[in-house]
Amino acid sequence: MQRIRIKYKKGGGLVFIGHLDMIRLWERAVRRGELPVAYSQGYNPRQKLAFGPPLPLGMASDCEYLDIFLEKWASAEKVKADLELTLMPGIEILGVTSVFSGMPSISSSIKTAVYEIKTVKDPSKKAQEILSTNSIIVVRKENQMDIRPMIKKIGFSGNTVNIEVRCDNSGSIKGSELKGLFKETGIASIKRTNLF
Repeated sequence: MQRIRIKYKKGGGLVFIGHLDMIRLWERAVRRGELPVAYSQGYNPRQKLAFGPPLPLGMASDCEYLDIFLEKWASAEKVKADLELTLMPGIEILGVTSVFSGMPSISSSIKTAVYEIKTVKDPSKKAQEILSTNSIIVVRKENQMDIRPMIKKIGFSGNTVNIEVRCDNSGSIKGSELKGLFKETGIASIKRTNLF
């Protein structure tokens, strides 16, 4: 079985498409592109696709990842060409590579997400305030949670903030919480720029 890893951008109107709809979009593209995709076993076989961490609704991204498992070998160039004929506007394939099947999954490999936030007002004071505080409490399903330990680094220049946050199986910051950190400065745009 061959494992193909795809890096792609998500933008335009697709920023309002949720994670489950994105899965269906890729399944349809794989089917229409007639890729020799592998299927799961059982009563309701599904294409063997593995995605990176879900992108918060309303955000664009320069760095989404997807693994496609193929029953028959295909060149990365052919996979890219076949998919580009079927994908909706708003998705741009940045790279296609064949990876070792024994490599860790995308989700277990990624520990950090980087977001670029463009603000309306100068964000420097707010960024410094976040960095200097020991605790930022939010409420999730009536439970309080401290998200400050999830913030790894904040850099800013002009009205642009780059924030690195934890993104792994132990938990991550929600999109609404990320936006809430800089709501006082006003947010012009926000996108995910890196995963590692």
